Amino acid sequence: MNGEWRGGAWKETKLGGAINGRVSPPALPPEVAPAVAARHRALEALVALAEALGTPDSVPTALAEAEAVLSQAQVALRGLEGAREAMVAPAVALGTLGDEDEQRLRQLGAVAEAAAATLEGEERRARRCQHWLRAGHGLTMGLMVLCGAVLSLDSARAALGVAEDSHLLLALAVVAVSCEVAWRSLEASRRHLVTAVRHQQDMALRLRDRARRVAANRANAEATAATNEATADVLGRLEEVTQALGTLVAAVTRDREVTPWGTRGQGFPSAARALGDIVVALGTSGEGHEELTRRLEVAQGALAGQG
Repeated sequence: MNGEWRGGAWKETKLGGAINGRVSPPALPPEVAPAVAARHRALEALVALAEALGTPDSVPTALAEAEAVLSQAQVALRGLEGAREAMVAPAVALGTLGDEDEQRLRQLGAVAEAAAATLEGEERRARRCQHWLRAGHGLTMGLMVLCGAVLSLDSARAALGVAEDSHLLLALAVVAVSCEVAWRSLEASRRHLVTAVRHQQDMALRLRDRARRVAANRANAEATAATNEATADVLGRLEEVTQALGTLVAAVTRDREVTPWGTRGQGFPSAARALGDIVVALGTSGEGHEELTRRLEVAQGALAGQG
């Protein structure tokens, strides 16, 4: 989540829409919400402690509150660090599944489909040839029966001028056998063609399915990377504010050890120096801390000469 100080209050903006031009993931780890809330409280405690330095009597209360908030922020920071570490390995593993070229797989699938269509055409032509061969075989067998009956009559042979040992029936038998052999050969070819068609169709289905899975894996990898990126962004922002609050708390504690509370001329030289570094760090981070930086600068100005 992003945010900035507006009108003296911290305004959060959600991570919906897009992240760096990509569609944002549907959900962030559950540890993100507590981390954002802890960052909000840490920012408020940081400003409150810095502003309390101008009135030393209010510092003990502000310091105690800052220490409690710092402890909560550190717990949230560790939780978010653990969540991000748990996300990194699956994101890397998932990313390796999308290395294949989706378009290349689809092209190969189209080639397999075209080959299947060509083989189907060959199978249809073979089926038509079988039909005509079966018709020719039936016609030849019918002629053999007819010619056998006709040639068995002496008067018919005399009228036709053929001898009893005519080769007509033998020729018809050869044609019938040839038709049968060709039909069986085409039947075997058709079975091979049908098998080849199924193989090509299965290959096309597998390639298309692989292309879809590659696309899905790539989309999942991108979504996981986007989630990881958004989580890292929240982690970095929380870490920045937690470190700033811890630095100021430590500096105020050192000043307290040197000059106990209630001592005349109570000053905060270590806190003033730490506050100056914090103002510079937050002012150059580009995180929308304009109002926060202004208030810290005012608090730092109140400590002028102590650092």
